[in-house]
Amino acid sequence: MIQIYGSHMSSAGRCLWLLEEIGVPYERLQVDLRDPAARKKYVDEVFNGGKVPFLIDGDVRLFESMAINTYLAAKYKPELLPSDPYGRALVDQWSFWAISNLSAEALKVLYHSQFLPEDQRDPKQVESGKAGCARYLAQLEDSLSGEWLVGRSFTLADLNVASVVNLAARTGLSMGPRVTAWLKRNTERAAFKKVFGG
Repeated sequence: MIQIYGSHMSSAGRCLWLLEEIGVPYERLQVDLRDPAARKKYVDEVFNGGKVPFLIDGDVRLFESMAINTYLAAKYKPELLPSDPYGRALVDQWSFWAISNLSAEALKVLYHSQFLPEDQRDPKQVESGKAGCARYLAQLEDSLSGEWLVGRSFTLADLNVASVVNLAARTGLSMGPRVTAWLKRNTERAAFKKVFGG
């Protein structure tokens, strides 16, 4: 059985969402990385990188949520990945865009407005992060020409990007009508609700 380490409130959330979409049995394992003893045990016995998510599927060992999701989709539900090279590249393009651009800006806002102790928060980082989020969300708004990001059906691109846009939504920024409708289509999926509630 597949084992995955991490909480739905971490980057593992997008992997858990995909596991529900593909419908294969899996075991979710929690690890408190803030507890020194638990962290040492995890690093020594499971993953020396000391982060989540971490996937075990037979002999396969993977870290990084986007790599995990590409593997899971390709192995267990290939219809989530276009069969043509261009479509597949578009899935990668949007997935990498979300994690390297929008996620970084959204986390900047959340860290400096919610997560860090008040004496460590920097209002300039919040302002910079919100500007970055707005810029990337506008790009997404302009790029959405249909119901889904790539082609005419839900793909891994939608899941990966929606997981990050959903995080960005926690910053309180307004989104354009196309992004709002697209995000709603994603978050109303049964697999999303099973992992994140709602």
